[in-house]
Amino acid sequence: MLAASHADLIYSRHGSLEAGQAFYADVKRRLTKYGRSPDALKILPGANFVIGDTQADAQEKLRAIRLQQVSPRNAIVFLEQVWNRDLSNYDPDGPLPDIEPDISETRLAQGRANNQDVAGRLETARVWRELAERDKLSIRQLIIRVTGRQHFVGTPDEIATEINHYVQADAADGFVFAPHLTPGGFDEFVERVVPILQERGVYRTDYVEATLRSNLGLPDRLAQYSTPNLAAAV
Repeated sequence: MLAASHADLIYSRHGSLEAGQAFYADVKRRLTKYGRSPDALKILPGANFVIGDTQADAQEKLRAIRLQQVSPRNAIVFLEQVWNRDLSNYDPDGPLPDIEPDISETRLAQGRANNQDVAGRLETARVWRELAERDKLSIRQLIIRVTGRQHFVGTPDEIATEINHYVQADAADGFVFAPHLTPGGFDEFVERVVPILQERGVYRTDYVEATLRSNLGLPDRLAQYSTPNLAAAV
C-alpha cells in the first residue's frame, strides 16, 4: 500500500466505529513492513457535526440539513449513476425502480457512485434495495442515508464524548471536520465542544511547535533524510 510506505496523513471515510477500527488496524499494521512506527502516519476521517440543546433537537437539525443537501433532483441523478439508466420519470419520494441496473459498459452519467465496475454496481444496487425495503425508504431518503459522511450529532457533551471514544478506541487519530455552513460554521463547535475536550485533557490548549507536522506528532522528515555531519566522521 502506497499510503503505508509514504503517506503522513490519510483522509478516510467511514460511517461506523467498527469500520473505522478495521481500517485503522489494517493500515497501522502495514507500516511495520516499511520500517515505520504506527505514529508515523495519522488517520483522519472526514466528519460533520450537528449541535443541539438536546439529542432530539440535534437530530431534527440534521434532518433539515440533509434535506437541503439532497434535493429531489440530486437524489435521482445519484441513483442514475448506479442504475446506469434514465430515471427522470421516477418519483424521488417513491420506491426504488423495479428494474435492475443496466450492465452495459456505456456510462449514462459520471460521478463518484459510478466509479465501479458492473459487478460493483449490481452489488451496490442489491444492498441499497435491501436497505430501502427493510427501513421503508424512498429514493430520496435512501440517497440521504447512503451519502452521509460520519456525523457527530447531539449535545456538546455527547459530541465530545463520542469524538474521544473514536480516538481512544483506535478508530481514528482525529478528524477533519467540514461545517455545513461557511463562513462561521465552526464557531459553535469551537465555543461549545472544544472547551469540553480541553477540560478532559484530550485536546490541546495551545500550539507549542512551529510546524503542522510537529503539532501532529509526525516524525521530522528533514532530519530523517538530512546529510550526515562529515566533520563528525573524520
